[in-house]
Amino acid sequence: MAYTLATLHDEWSVFNNPGALGKQESVMTLFSYENRYGIEGLNNISAGILAPLPHGVASLGVFRFGDDLYNEQNIALGYGNTFGIASLGVRVNYRQYTLEGFGNRGIITLDFGGIAKISEELHFGAFIRNINQAQLSDLQNERVPTVLNAGCSYQPAEKIVLNAEVEKDIDLEASFKSGMEYNFLPKFSARTGIRTKPFTNYYGMGFKTWKITIDYALTMVQVLGSSHQVSLAYRVSR
Repeated sequence: MAYTLATLHDEWSVFNNPGALGKQESVMTLFSYENRYGIEGLNNISAGILAPLPHGVASLGVFRFGDDLYNEQNIALGYGNTFGIASLGVRVNYRQYTLEGFGNRGIITLDFGGIAKISEELHFGAFIRNINQAQLSDLQNERVPTVLNAGCSYQPAEKIVLNAEVEKDIDLEASFKSGMEYNFLPKFSARTGIRTKPFTNYYGMGFKTWKITIDYALTMVQVLGSSHQVSLAYRVSR
């Protein structure tokens, strides 16, 4: 769905909008793998778990991107809770960057977000990554990107969800994203989306039961080619 993440309140809030964590009601485990453009050094893998607490929901996620030459690793601890029509959440990340021959650098970043239920059909969400603008290097005051996502989700019919979102890196131009999901069968969904700057097409399929969710996504960039991603979510308990 073109990574329209601001209003998605599913188990992948472990990595997406932490404001959606408070809406989770079950213990869930997650796994995802992405092959980007057929280049081994651009692949990434992630895994996570979330669990409801007496007050709120906690999450733990791990992520790795790259290869032995260059890689990024992240450990994320999140917490979210629901307050009336809104759900708010925060995430603390320990990010480590490793470049062969130059060693590694570890920093802490903070993410914050929220989702508001305007009506049964309409939700609004926003979150910001690296709100503390952590510094990566003294060279030219290099910092981890600070990115703001804000968007809305509209469900005009029971089987259709429409998302629209704006993403803004504080150092780059804003990009617009839109996505759609259609539940064409009780357990199957089809998805598509587009993004500007750079223009990107997205397609996907999903299979969901009470216990397990399997998703596949295809990303197509005209210049770079295609990426493939598969993910699995498993419900441990209610």
